[in-house]
Amino acid sequence: MAMYKLPGLFVILLYTFMTNSIFCQIINQDSLISRFPQQQINFALNNAFQNQYLSPEQNTVANSENLKSGLTLNLIKFSGTLAFPEFEYFSRSTQIDTLFVGLVPNDTIIITGNYANNGPVYVFNDGVLIFQNATATIYGDIIIFQNGKMTADSSTFIFPQQYFYQRSIIVANNGTMQINNCTLNYGGLSHNLAVTDSANVEMNNVNNPDWTTAGMYGNCTFSLNGTNLAGEYILSGNANVSFKNANTLLLWHHFPDASVIDFSFPQGDSVYAYQFNNTLSGISGVNYGVSADSCYNVWWGLMPVNGSDVTISNSDLRTIGCWFERGDSVSVSGLINNSNYPNFTAPLPDRNLHLINTFVQTWSLYVFDTSHISVTSSIVGEIGCLGKSTAFTQSILLDGSGGYFWASDTTLVVAANTSVTSHVRSERNGIFILGYSSVVNGIVSATGQSVVIAVQSTLPQDPVAFDGAIAWMVNIAQPSSAWTNMTVTVSGNAWIDQGPNGSWMDFGKYSMWYQQTGSSSWTNIVADSSMEIHNGNLAFWNTIGLNAGSYNLRLVVYNNLGDSVEAVKQVTLLPGNVGIDESAISETAFAVYPNPAGNYFVLQIAHSGLNKNFEIRIYDLTGRIIFHSQPGILNLKPETVLIDISAIPPGFYVISADSGNGILKREKFEIVR
Repeated sequence: MAMYKLPGLFVILLYTFMTNSIFCQIINQDSLISRFPQQQINFALNNAFQNQYLSPEQNTVANSENLKSGLTLNLIKFSGTLAFPEFEYFSRSTQIDTLFVGLVPNDTIIITGNYANNGPVYVFNDGVLIFQNATATIYGDIIIFQNGKMTADSSTFIFPQQYFYQRSIIVANNGTMQINNCTLNYGGLSHNLAVTDSANVEMNNVNNPDWTTAGMYGNCTFSLNGTNLAGEYILSGNANVSFKNANTLLLWHHFPDASVIDFSFPQGDSVYAYQFNNTLSGISGVNYGVSADSCYNVWWGLMPVNGSDVTISNSDLRTIGCWFERGDSVSVSGLINNSNYPNFTAPLPDRNLHLINTFVQTWSLYVFDTSHISVTSSIVGEIGCLGKSTAFTQSILLDGSGGYFWASDTTLVVAANTSVTSHVRSERNGIFILGYSSVVNGIVSATGQSVVIAVQSTLPQDPVAFDGAIAWMVNIAQPSSAWTNMTVTVSGNAWIDQGPNGSWMDFGKYSMWYQQTGSSSWTNIVADSSMEIHNGNLAFWNTIGLNAGSYNLRLVVYNNLGDSVEAVKQVTLLPGNVGIDESAISETAFAVYPNPAGNYFVLQIAHSGLNKNFEIRIYDLTGRIIFHSQPGILNLKPETVLIDISAIPPGFYVISADSGNGILKREKFEIVR
């Protein structure tokens, strides 16, 4: 027996599924520094800002088609190599160890009891790795290839993860893995399993506390007999896959471009003796085979590729994940989750996808190689990009029912005016731009060597950079409205964070300007500040002498390489009073209720002892006075007044009260009827 644990600093293995090979390479950190796609980012964010103010009729697919042209221009600038995430930043760490089994002939390692490895594990050549009655903590992937073999019996595996899908088990080439009576614990987070080429994997009586996302590729063989939580499995290529006594199982049926499918899935969520292969009537162009017996809580999924011809009848589908391959370019709209289709042909001109008396819980979209999609007017569960593909979303909801929103490999994704109720993430060397959008119940993050950029978006927490990735936050938070003839505090974020392993990009500086809407010139407020701002004051804007009306504030953040990202926020300036100290206005001086109001609202003064002869003014958002208090206002009781607004049209307004000794407060309210 021989054991080799080498630091990953010197030897890095890069794996490419497309070539079915693993090879060694020394990574030059400079090769990871790809040029910033400045032109595409500028074009995308400008469109996102402008489209905030378009009506739904104006905000059409045509806008996304125009953006596509801008996105694809010079995209070749951003390049990289598909690699396992932790390999990409090993050169930044001196504390990662790699276990190699198979460097010498007949290399066999037997592990029992407690064991920990601070890095990935590779089993290859004729190497054999055996876990017997072990508790193994692995801070990395397990990769078995080139005739390597791993067996495990009565053992517990713990894979600590900082984020979901950080860890994987990959069995490739002629690798073999057999796991019996074991627990695979990934710390409550989803994880990957990939079986490809001619690999063989057998699992019996496996306890899975966490969700598994698995891909079955090539000529692999996979069997799973007995588990509490099977997870999801992508069935493709010539794979031969079987499940028995499995609970909670999602089967993704991949339909290649030449396939012709006319099929109905079993009703109910308990499955006995299920078969799917090309020997069945109505199935052609599919080479894999899958069987499922005595499985419970089973869900059905489709992955139709552009060029496929698919008809599904009388079925309840958990999900449809459309693939876009071979340079495909499509505008996608009108896909809505939780829809029942009596007779529906999906509005995708690159394929035939026909649903008859079929329910679809979740639509998802996956983009490959150099393909491009523009998505509008849809509610989907997941969108993901791989290769050098691009995606643009405008005015959609991604509800997370199919996963999350991601940009991997060397892709570029722009989410503009988009709502997301899940996670947003850039991975490997991808770039994800979240512009003028909102995220609920999810984290915006970057992993590997990727970049995530949040611009003028509402987030539950600041973006997070892991590994050697970069996160930008460019945001003008306040104000939405302000007053002339005063100094206005502008707050927000202007920062760039690196992951814990450092990166090739960092914060440089930020600047800020303003302009009156419609003007072609900008006036500088802050010039080249080298101070990062995290949820603080960006600038103090002097509005003395400015006219009331609509203005744009423009924030530009630069990295240390000279690249930049800008955010623009529209602000309404209302007429202020020269000579009055606006900073002394009490923010608790009065309350307006109800808000929104109908034909009347009540103004309740919080302070006693003030001059009761105060004046009340109501302004529209252009600063025009549309109401000025006159004698006859009804005094309900001391310090409370009822104001008749029945003659004022619905909309947003600002009310101010002047006690004679100074302005008590100005407050925005809405009239609805």
